[in-house]
Amino acid sequence: MQLFNQFQWDRASLRIECSDRTFECGDALIEEDVDSGQRTWRWDVLAVSISCSQDQAVRSITFHNHGVHDIHMRNIGLEWKPMDVSPYLDARSYVQLHHSQCFEKLAGVRPVHRPNDWSDPAEASSMVTVISRRLPGEALLLGALPPYEDCFVSFPILHESAHRDGAFGLSVQLASPRRMSSNSEEVLAHLIILHGKEGNLLLEQYAELIRNRLPQSLQSKRVTGWNSWDYYAGAVSERDIVENTRTSQEQFADSIRYIVIDEGYQSQWGIWEAGWKFPNGLKALCETIRADGFEPGIWTAPLMVNCSTSLYREHPDWFVDDKAGNPYHVSIGYGSMAQLDITHPEVREHLCTVYTQLRQAGFTYFKCDFTQMLLGASRFSRDDITPASMLRELFSLIRESIGEDAYLLACGAPYEAVIGFADSHRTTGDIHHYWSHIRQNIRSMFARWWMQGTVGNTDPDFAIVRCDRTTDDVLLSRRLPKKPWHSGANWYAGREMNLAEAQTLLLACYLTGGDMVLGDALQHLNEAGLAILSTVLQEPIKRGVPINLFDYDGDDLPIVVAQGEGRKLLAIFNLSDDYRPRKLPQPFAGLKGPHEEFWSRKPITILAAEEIIMEPHTAQAWWVSEA
Repeated sequence: MQLFNQFQWDRASLRIECSDRTFECGDALIEEDVDSGQRTWRWDVLAVSISCSQDQAVRSITFHNHGVHDIHMRNIGLEWKPMDVSPYLDARSYVQLHHSQCFEKLAGVRPVHRPNDWSDPAEASSMVTVISRRLPGEALLLGALPPYEDCFVSFPILHESAHRDGAFGLSVQLASPRRMSSNSEEVLAHLIILHGKEGNLLLEQYAELIRNRLPQSLQSKRVTGWNSWDYYAGAVSERDIVENTRTSQEQFADSIRYIVIDEGYQSQWGIWEAGWKFPNGLKALCETIRADGFEPGIWTAPLMVNCSTSLYREHPDWFVDDKAGNPYHVSIGYGSMAQLDITHPEVREHLCTVYTQLRQAGFTYFKCDFTQMLLGASRFSRDDITPASMLRELFSLIRESIGEDAYLLACGAPYEAVIGFADSHRTTGDIHHYWSHIRQNIRSMFARWWMQGTVGNTDPDFAIVRCDRTTDDVLLSRRLPKKPWHSGANWYAGREMNLAEAQTLLLACYLTGGDMVLGDALQHLNEAGLAILSTVLQEPIKRGVPINLFDYDGDDLPIVVAQGEGRKLLAIFNLSDDYRPRKLPQPFAGLKGPHEEFWSRKPITILAAEEIIMEPHTAQAWWVSEA
């Protein structure tokens, strides 16, 4: 990999930012230990070392404070600056896999040199990134590995010029704002650089490294269920849960495991008890759900507390602050919210009680949301750990309270903070019945294909099908404003989805191999809608691989191949707004055999050898015989 030779650990420069001083590598004494492969930068009482693993592949970054005073650290950066000598990396010739810190922002493959309609390369990729050359294929992966320590890792692009059309380099940033005690040392991160010809192969290698370094085997068998949020939102009532539970039993029986009560049941945010719309209480509702053959699930936002609650009024010291020492509040559609301080001992006791009681009420599935909001706060009860460790402690506490046998979905938490504690991780933004949501979610779920079965299960959000062809319900959802679509719009923009777009979404969700959770008002669906949902609740498959993820047309026209039981599932997508020709890849083009069309289950003796004209916003898929 000649073009990526400059990205070697011994060629990186180092920069440390503390609260009162910045340390540059040019001022450091650099020590090399040839036998161990360790390199150390020293500035008087402060030092940073990079040490090798036994196989010489993984590098561990350690911060040392040899002084008698505490140091308030902020950030450590390793940099490979742009090179203007040949061969240099021309930004116009490369794309980057952008992996956002959590589901709130999109993931996908984007140009290195310019923004597109969903992302700006000025925003650094988190946890992992892949740089891939268009032609011919060369790729570089930079990634963080477990055990994930007390920092967040990101990978900014370094451009030689503000116009971004010239040479570029890369950086590794370790964000670890906290107080480092005197005469102490801390391992901050474990990093890997992989070189290869194809980005997907590097992601597979990266996934294998993660699996091998996790302390325990994480559950990888997908789960199925129904969740109240997408149709009912905060207006959900006990009657709605009961109706959908009964319909689930009638229509899907053993194909669904969990019935999940989402936002709207609670007294107030932070008071996770049944409100007035659930007059019989949560325990009785769990018993009703279990009587119909399902397991009960519940949504919570562990750290969020409405500022109008007695909990907030009576415990002012339980909450985090901003930089000025004022309460850190987040304003959302449900009011002004404060954030519990997990570093406060009494908060830990409170949260332990909350989740122990929810488990005792009968819940065995826990969806924990909005914990990423903690990242905006600045002051905590303790100052010797970072938000990364705070969130890790939070999910460790929740896991201990609900038990190892309960299913835990991390929805919104930065991945590095919760891998190893959660069974499933949300990989996309909120889905709603609009194409503007569908396209962005498909992009993210395919960019994170490698996470399924690596860090547990992936959650591509809800599988929804309601449209004018699948339900007689004239509402479809609560009344929403009509907004025209425009480039970059991705929230309730444009028209509501049609049948082809619904099938495109459901096929993509199925191809992830991850959790399959339904989100419609099931009792309002007609036979067509129920049949489509039954299809994606069939036999689970192994995660699908978007084989053209890094190709020039991979963003609009993804091709995905997944392994089923004795056969493969081949799918082609057109996520663009125009008709596009698409030819099946080898070895599938013209392949003979007892194949089957995915939706209709119609037998096919030979796959198309010529170009297929794909309509906008559609997908086609075939079960391909391996005989």
